[in-house]
Amino acid sequence: MSLDQLLWLTSRAAALTAFFVMAAALLTGQALRSAMFEGAVRNRDLSNLHRFLTMCWVPFVALHVLAMTLDAVARIGPLDLVIPFRVSYAALPIGLGTIGFDLLLLVTITAYLRDHLDPAAWRWLHRLSYVMFGVFVLHALLAGTDFARPVVLAPAAGVVAFIAITTLARLVFGRLKTSAR
Repeated sequence: MSLDQLLWLTSRAAALTAFFVMAAALLTGQALRSAMFEGAVRNRDLSNLHRFLTMCWVPFVALHVLAMTLDAVARIGPLDLVIPFRVSYAALPIGLGTIGFDLLLLVTITAYLRDHLDPAAWRWLHRLSYVMFGVFVLHALLAGTDFARPVVLAPAAGVVAFIAITTLARLVFGRLKTSAR
């Protein structure tokens, strides 16, 4: 196995892992705002799980980006990581990955700055997580060779569908009424 093949496989594994962990982080964030798990999980525990999951996908995204940057076949330079549509091949899928990465940086940095931001501004910035995840879904569908495999596509489609349904429910019904304890 060549170094480029190893980097490509590492990139794929890291990206898939980041995708599913990011989906779990998004779902736990939705659960915090919608009270969908009230009675089953304490909010403090759910909040801790959300923060933990958010930190879990960071090294996988970093590994994906690093492997793609080091892979001589991919020909992705450091500027391509932050400026979309610069690469000479597969400009749209890789550009979407760059936009997703930029949004990821924005959401992650502002999450740590939450105490220093206006609460309404922070909420709107944090809602970019949905846009970020949607962009990553498109990136994965267009650039990810693994999404052509049913063993990967089926659980990914299920996760995306679940996120879409819970997001629509949240938009339509708002926060669920919590019972008095």
